[in-house]
Amino acid sequence: MASTRTDEKPTAEKTAGKTGRAPASGASRGLSGESIPYAPADERDRNAVVVRCGAVGIVANVALAVAKAAIGFASNSLAIVLDAVNSLTDAVSSVVTIVGVKLAARPADREHPMGYGRVEYLSALLVAAAVFATGVITLRDSVLKILHPTLSTYDWVAVVVIVLSIAVKVWLGLYTRGKARETRSDALDASGVDALFDALVTGATLVGIAVTMLWHVTIDGWVSALISLVVAKSGWDMLRSIVSEILGERIDPKLARGLRAEIASFPPVIGAHDLFLDSFGPNEMIGSVHLEVPANMTAMEIDTLSRKISDRVYREHNIILTCGVYGADPEDPEWKKFNDSIRAEVMAHEGVLSMHGLYVDHDHNRVVFDVVRDFSVTDVEAFKGRIVDDLEKRHPDYTFTVHVDVDYAE
Repeated sequence: MASTRTDEKPTAEKTAGKTGRAPASGASRGLSGESIPYAPADERDRNAVVVRCGAVGIVANVALAVAKAAIGFASNSLAIVLDAVNSLTDAVSSVVTIVGVKLAARPADREHPMGYGRVEYLSALLVAAAVFATGVITLRDSVLKILHPTLSTYDWVAVVVIVLSIAVKVWLGLYTRGKARETRSDALDASGVDALFDALVTGATLVGIAVTMLWHVTIDGWVSALISLVVAKSGWDMLRSIVSEILGERIDPKLARGLRAEIASFPPVIGAHDLFLDSFGPNEMIGSVHLEVPANMTAMEIDTLSRKISDRVYREHNIILTCGVYGADPEDPEWKKFNDSIRAEVMAHEGVLSMHGLYVDHDHNRVVFDVVRDFSVTDVEAFKGRIVDDLEKRHPDYTFTVHVDVDYAE
């Protein structure tokens, strides 16, 4: 199994601009022909969008926090005061998002040749942690309010402020999530989701106000407890999602299938296997793929092919891709016999997802191929041993070497 890497293929050093990071790919055709979300054509444009969105969030949330705090203290309502604290926390989260984007835009250096794009994941993590902590802390105060209730007094000014707050939060949430899709920013997406949840819990506060004004019964503590639980759950869900991304979750299956199909469409590629992609920020990916090509191709032909594929993938999808090579010989009757018979025999084993990279060494009667296993297979050596034993019983004149892969990208 050989590999090739072209000089012209975009590398981290070559694609780094003044920011030291690869530029976003821009609006383009999706893998299946549909349009994909717009991404700014330059990383600096993307950062400017994130900063503007964060600034809007700061101004809106500070204004809401001041208005809610004034109404909350005047009416002796813990629910409204906690809502004000939540808005203030959102403003701080927007500050963290802006700082994260600025740090992520630092130029690549010797210690971090792919740049600092992953800093954005950390800023998103801080935003989510702040949301979760706010929910937990305010839940404690809500329980005390339930145990020691005091009657709150509201007027129509409070009602107007709360209604306007809900409207602003809905607009801010939709605006922020729209910008998050545009810039592929996890931090903005977390802030947008949080804003929509804020609109929901502020609606619960409005219900509490209505109950108190109509029936002179206080449910302030219960409403604030509900707000706290919803906020805490929102923060926890965001934490789980962001931690999963930091740990290295599977890439979008639709992207993987489309990318493999696009690579396999290059003649004379027989198949694209072992696709692996790693993210170095919201708009930066680097990876590798193994091309199954006719064994009679020359080194120059393979080099030309890999250059074309790498250039297309970078131009269309902003992915820096290294190509390895499997040699296949469909014209060889012995190869075809093994490819047809062994594939059926191997696929009959439990836990086998696919087989590829078949190599037949006629001089030594040796057969080599790769098997992709399901993640339910935990004892890899026993799994491989069962396949080899079965094949050697069926084909005693040959020895078999099996390489076990995992499906990094469905």
